[in-house]
Amino acid sequence: MSNCTVIAVVNQKGGVGKTTSTYNLGWELGKLGKKVLLVDLDSQANLTMQAGVPTPDKLSFTLATLLTKCIYDDEFTYDNEDILIHKEMIDLLPSNIELSNVEIQIVNVMSRESVLDRILEKYKEAYDYIIIDCMPSLGMMPINALVAANKVIIPVVPEFWAVKGIEALLKTIKNVKKKMNSGLEIEGILLTKYTPNLRITKEMEQIITDVFGERINVFDSKIPAVTKMGDTAINSLSAREMYESLKIKKHKDSIEKVMSAYQNLSLEIINKEVK
Repeated sequence: MSNCTVIAVVNQKGGVGKTTSTYNLGWELGKLGKKVLLVDLDSQANLTMQAGVPTPDKLSFTLATLLTKCIYDDEFTYDNEDILIHKEMIDLLPSNIELSNVEIQIVNVMSRESVLDRILEKYKEAYDYIIIDCMPSLGMMPINALVAANKVIIPVVPEFWAVKGIEALLKTIKNVKKKMNSGLEIEGILLTKYTPNLRITKEMEQIITDVFGERINVFDSKIPAVTKMGDTAINSLSAREMYESLKIKKHKDSIEKVMSAYQNLSLEIINKEVK
């Protein structure tokens, strides 16, 4: 029996920091000595580009290749080294535009909700954590992620429409748990792009805590809004790598806040499992 924890990072709303959080959480877990596999479950392939692949559509083998083989029960004879991208702290199962074609094909497949789960099963023995970066939808691919996962992290920007979006997502998670994955649990709501000096941020944080806090964990760690973080995606770096590369103190200090937040998040997750 594998002790691997599979985490789906899900929110049907775009721009909430799913990819940034997946990459940096994975990096910080790796820094703490955990073996981590990241899975790019988005045809936009932002996580793949974040990991240093500038043109994902040129990749010969991706997650779409594995999904297609699984859908048609074809034997997959390629070695993992043909697919996985290796970074210092994480490995990545990459994606590209071909995933959008797979999403169309998967609709008519028997047990279509569990295709990803069947693929990830063979990776569980090699990793402590598998973290899935989901596309901004509640379609078949995110459903596959929820069926494959045992934990869910919901990144949320504390803004006006946040509560309504969370409610819709919770209904989907509840449905998946009831019908397809009884072991699925919500690890917590992660507040991202957090700006504590703005009144709306504090008001929405309080509303989120009041509405969901009794039934869902809201992480103590909050990911601050830092403009300089945009450079991490451009340069294919984690917050920690960016911090280590910067020379100007004010930039270094701002990135350190983000790096520390993800480090604290990783410790929250590890410590919760120990309990």
